[in-house]
Amino acid sequence: MRHCPSKAMCLAIVLAMTGATAAFSQDAPGTSVRVNGAGISSDQVQLWARSFMDSNAGTRVMVTGSSAGKGFESLLERNADIAIASRVISSEEEKKAQTMGMQLQECLVGYSGIAVITSPKNTVSDLSMSQLKKVFSGEYTNWNQVGGPDSPIRCLARRVPESGATDFFQEKVLDKQPYGSNTAILESWSSIIKVCSGATDLPVGLAPVIQALAAHQSIKVIGLKQDEHSPGVKPSEDTLRDKSYPIILAFKFYWDQKTQSSQAKQFVEYCVRQGLSSQK
Repeated sequence: MRHCPSKAMCLAIVLAMTGATAAFSQDAPGTSVRVNGAGISSDQVQLWARSFMDSNAGTRVMVTGSSAGKGFESLLERNADIAIASRVISSEEEKKAQTMGMQLQECLVGYSGIAVITSPKNTVSDLSMSQLKKVFSGEYTNWNQVGGPDSPIRCLARRVPESGATDFFQEKVLDKQPYGSNTAILESWSSIIKVCSGATDLPVGLAPVIQALAAHQSIKVIGLKQDEHSPGVKPSEDTLRDKSYPIILAFKFYWDQKTQSSQAKQFVEYCVRQGLSSQK
C-alpha cells in the first residue's frame, strides 16, 4: 500500500453544519465522485466538496457520512470511489481488497475533533481527562463524583470498531480499557446529539465537533482539562488548530489506484490542499 507524501499538518474543522447529501443520478459516467465513510469527518469533507464543485462545474461529488467501517465496505464493494477513514484499514478489509485485485492507496487528509456533550440541564461544565476516563470506563456512575448533581451517568457512543472515532477514544482516552456497562451504543452521531438534547436524565456522549457546535443551543459542550488544575478547553476552530483541545484524531482517504478517475484524483488533491497543505 502506497502513501501520498505530505509533511504538513492540518486541522479539518469548519464551524458549520452541512445538509443532507445530494444525489446526482443524471451525471455522465466518470463525472461523479462517490465518497463514503467516517461521520466524524464527513461534514468537513462535504464542505470541501461544495467548494470543489463550485470550481469544477463538470464534476459532482456525493458525500455520505456513515462510519469508517461502512466507508471501507462501500469502497470494497465498489459502491464508493473514496473511503473516509478515521482508523487504519483492518487486516480483514485489506485481505478482501487483495482478493478483489484492488490496489489501495491511502492519504492523510486532515484532523477532526471529538466533542463531549451532555444535557444543557447538567451543571457539570468541565471534566479533567482523568475524570473523563473514569466516566466512560464506568468507574464513575454518578455525576456527584465529579462535582455535579446526584444523578446517574449514562454514556452514549457508537460501535467499536465500526466507528473509528469511538475506537480512537477508547485507545487514547480510556487507555484501551473497554467502555463501561453504563455506555449505550447508538447508530449515529445525530442520534447521540438528539438524546443529549431531549433526555430527562443527564446523559453524556461523544459527537463530531462540527455537529456539536451547530447544535450548541440544544446541548452542552463540556470543556476538557489536562488535569484538575488546568482550565477547561472547549473545541473550536482555534483550539483544534493550536491543539490545546485534547481529543483530536487524523482522518485519511482510501481509494483503488487501479480504477481511480481523474476527477477523484483531483478531489483528493484538493482536499489535501485545503487540509494538510494549509497548516503552517
